[in-house]
Amino acid sequence: MEAAILATERLAKRFGGVVAADQVSLAVAAGEFRCIIGPNGAGKSTLFALLGGIYPPDQGRVLLKGIDVTADPAFRRVRRGLGLTFQTNRAYHALSIRQNLEIPLRPSGSAGADARNDRLSYALGRFDLDPADERPASLLPHHQLQWLEIAMALASGPDVLLLDEPTAGMSPDETLHTARVLQHLNGLGLTIIVIEHDIAFVREVARRVTVLHQGRVFAEGTMESITAHEDVRRIYLGRA
Repeated sequence: MEAAILATERLAKRFGGVVAADQVSLAVAAGEFRCIIGPNGAGKSTLFALLGGIYPPDQGRVLLKGIDVTADPAFRRVRRGLGLTFQTNRAYHALSIRQNLEIPLRPSGSAGADARNDRLSYALGRFDLDPADERPASLLPHHQLQWLEIAMALASGPDVLLLDEPTAGMSPDETLHTARVLQHLNGLGLTIIVIEHDIAFVREVARRVTVLHQGRVFAEGTMESITAHEDVRRIYLGRA
């Protein structure tokens, strides 16, 4: 846990009689590309909200770069170096593409300005987004709106990028393109954590996979070990 850039210790969250997170402990190393998967109702969205500071846990801790941020709301975690994108697109549709990209430019995290600018410039180029574009974001097609939100998260210079289903609604080609861009960003030293259900996407990008089931960490390992895990196949991947 001490060496992890983002970690949780025995996180628990209830909504009435529903246990959405049940003693979740995980540790993500700096520079890692981690995917968190699981069937519907496994607790993925709840874990994202707990990591991002959207929900407070009923029990347990969240550590970001070794600092206890359990009581910090989302904006404070962003200032400490956590970049967030949501399953429901949060770009400002009435503002221009330029304005959307300028809003989060306040530096966060420990990455220097050069590293931040390199990552952002690379993503903008690959996503075909012009930082001087005065068109309203509402004119962008769905996949580019998703890409704009990723670019907005990169603009603050995060140390950790936490993405909730970043390819939802994209075509297979758009999904693959997104995977390739994220892989390159990870190669530039950015730690990436993706909450995802698209196994094709996960196969492309994940170095390590965490499987949630009924609010608990059910299995963890490489993609190869996870897909070979008989119980994971039963609860999530299905049988041939």
